[in-house]
Amino acid sequence: MNLFRALHSEALKMKGTFALKMVVLAPAVIVLLMFFGFSQAPQSTRNEWPLIEHAALNTWALMMMPLCITLETALVAGLDHSDNQWKSLFARPVPRWTIYVAKLGVVVAMIAASTAILLCGIVLDGAMLPWLRSDLHFGVPVPWGAFLRDCGLVAGLEFLPLTIQHLVSLRSRSFSIAVGFGILATICGGLAFAMTQQFGGWPQYFPWAIPMLPLGRQAHDLGAVLWICAGAGLSVSAVGCWDFSRREVS
Repeated sequence: MNLFRALHSEALKMKGTFALKMVVLAPAVIVLLMFFGFSQAPQSTRNEWPLIEHAALNTWALMMMPLCITLETALVAGLDHSDNQWKSLFARPVPRWTIYVAKLGVVVAMIAASTAILLCGIVLDGAMLPWLRSDLHFGVPVPWGAFLRDCGLVAGLEFLPLTIQHLVSLRSRSFSIAVGFGILATICGGLAFAMTQQFGGWPQYFPWAIPMLPLGRQAHDLGAVLWICAGAGLSVSAVGCWDFSRREVS
């Protein structure tokens, strides 16, 4: 019951915030980029569904989703970092861990919603582009199964870096430090993934590179990787809850 109250409280805080607007804006940018990019593509008789999905998810997993997580976690934490709202929060008769988990749950829900919007946007692009370019072929039926699987894998593998970024954002009162950490980690993840595309190697398992594994050239046991990410993410969350619960507020 305490957790549900904390979740309700965090959800109410999100109303009208830029963090909530980002849920729609971030995937919308990619949907528009894909629309304009494919509208200028060379003439082709191929089924374009795999191409547009791969291009959209690559952009999402490589750049937009990590940056979105960075901004969302920093903004969610910043609502209480400003004016030191922690004093009033910690004075409530609820366990501190529920506040930490509630904030994490809100960010997870927002990223899941953004991924769902991206998926719908990809399908919308495929429905609209043939009206603009009759030579572009998007087959029927829409491969919903493949789309749901790929989007679910990318979003699920993002859980580990999300929990790390959430911990950093709540631990540091500086918005700049939280955002800087996320941007640096995103760049490192992209470089790690690019370097290991040809020959593999451990850098591809850097937390910010893992969400790109389903889109790479090499085969992986993604089910096992997903379970490992889930376990590692829960472990990071447990450490974050412990640290959050014992924190002194001045």
